[in-house]
Amino acid sequence: MSADARPHGTVSLVRRIARIAPVPRGALLIAVVLVVAAGGGRIVIPVTIQYALDHALLAHVDSAGRTRIVTGAVAVGTTAILVAMVCSSLVNRLVIGLVERALLHLRIAAFTRIMRRSPADPVIAPGGDLVARVTNDLDMVTRYAQSGGVTLVQNICQMALALIVMTVYSPPLAVLVLIVGVGVPIAGRRLQRVVAGRYDITRRRNGELYTSLLELLTGIDTVRGYGIEERMRAQTGDRIEAVLAAQRRTLWAVGFNVTIGEVASGLITTAVVVAGTAAGIGWLHASAGGIVAFLFLVIFFVRPMQFAVTSLADARNAEAGLRRVAVVLDLPEHSRPIGEVTLAAGAAPVELSGVEFGYVPGRSVLGPVDLRIPAGQHVAVVGETGCGKSTFAKLITRQLIPDRGRITVWGAGTAELGDDALARRVAIVPQDAFLFDRSIEENIALGRADASPGAVREVLERLELTEWIDGLPAGLRTPVGRRGEALSAGERQLVALARTALTDPDLLVLDEATSGVDAATDVRLQRALLRITAGRTTVTIAHRLHTAEIADRILVFHDGRVVEDGAHSDLLARDGRYARLHAAWSLGGAEPARSELPG
Repeated sequence: MSADARPHGTVSLVRRIARIAPVPRGALLIAVVLVVAAGGGRIVIPVTIQYALDHALLAHVDSAGRTRIVTGAVAVGTTAILVAMVCSSLVNRLVIGLVERALLHLRIAAFTRIMRRSPADPVIAPGGDLVARVTNDLDMVTRYAQSGGVTLVQNICQMALALIVMTVYSPPLAVLVLIVGVGVPIAGRRLQRVVAGRYDITRRRNGELYTSLLELLTGIDTVRGYGIEERMRAQTGDRIEAVLAAQRRTLWAVGFNVTIGEVASGLITTAVVVAGTAAGIGWLHASAGGIVAFLFLVIFFVRPMQFAVTSLADARNAEAGLRRVAVVLDLPEHSRPIGEVTLAAGAAPVELSGVEFGYVPGRSVLGPVDLRIPAGQHVAVVGETGCGKSTFAKLITRQLIPDRGRITVWGAGTAELGDDALARRVAIVPQDAFLFDRSIEENIALGRADASPGAVREVLERLELTEWIDGLPAGLRTPVGRRGEALSAGERQLVALARTALTDPDLLVLDEATSGVDAATDVRLQRALLRITAGRTTVTIAHRLHTAEIADRILVFHDGRVVEDGAHSDLLARDGRYARLHAAWSLGGAEPARSELPG
């Protein structure tokens, strides 16, 4: 699904959001009552004016009677205004609370969908654009719902009440007001579609700008290293210009939309005056006070309509943001409930039966694979770049679900297990460990919710890393910086290994945790690895083959299949693909590419 697809009509979109962020019916009913009371309080004013004119100011009554009637009318009008003010304030407070609660549910749902996406799913939008969807776009919806949206509902209610009272005074003129009032907005529907389309474009350009800025900030060292600041600044400037151009085009359409409201207001007022005058006072069947009241009612109908027409542009903007969020909410969830599955204790036996997987439908990158890894065995997975090693690791840790076949751990199928079932039992340490911008202690403690400083220290002692930690400027409280940039690559891996050791997993997958580090750090890593792999099933994605040499068993992958399986010495003796890989690695000291392999 494209990032700009429209998966919902307006009604279905509202229903979809309502299911995710339901509004209590009682609160909704109270809001409706308050809105009606606020609108009704304003409509009382013309009626009190008519009463004062007809029964006091234009009637033959004594001074005391006139004073009494006017005072009473003023009191009623003042009370109505106060009631309208109080009800309007209450409904605003109520709606703000409801909107905040609903938006909270939407944000949680959106972030949950993003976090639970499968790595195999196509990327609907770059990271910066996703951030814009669940922040800026939802903020726009919030602002509109809490201000313009509430006022729009109140004004529509006021328009309906004014029309009802106008019908009591003069049905023909009320029909005329209704025809013009409805006809002009209908004529402007085409413009509303244009406004909606341009808001969509503006949102898209903003998302592209967010993505560009996020990419630039993340890769700032590369930009400086290659001296391409001016080129990147120019590209970012082009993005900003694109946003500005989209906003200008949108504002032009919105401005024309405001003009429609002004035209509609003038047409209604002119039509009432001209038609009323041409048909004579008989069309009103009312007194002078009734005529004045009717004109006030026209104003109470026209002004809200002006706002309503203008507000529709803002509504389109909010709708555009809500649709972009809806695309995120429609992402398929891959997390499944744990159910009644109970996993056995101890190291994990892993078994794959006829497993196949492809990132693109119809194109398999792995399989079929059939193999069994006994509990407690250390297995190294080797092969040239692109042979399926990392995909294999993601499949057995349930980051991916196979297209065909079955993977079991502790005898239970991974496809039937939820994320929580494996969170504490299975761990993967990637080649480039990600660290959050916190202290070393906080990054390690992320591995276990109830981890204490003492538990973190104990893990470091077990991995013989206390000497390294104590040598840092602030020890465990040393900040790692953004993405761990304050530490070397090897030090980041040490933190990642300590974090993994804290979870004490029974199945451990290492995506070559020792690649690209200096010799001194490599010694620490090797010592830590010996301790962290002891007593548990370990699968190592080996890019440097000295890691494979110490494994109990080696799996050689080629074109997504296991082509050789055995111990290091046995595979060398066969003089097959592993022997050629080992020879190429021994000469070059790095993982060979396909073109570098002999044979």
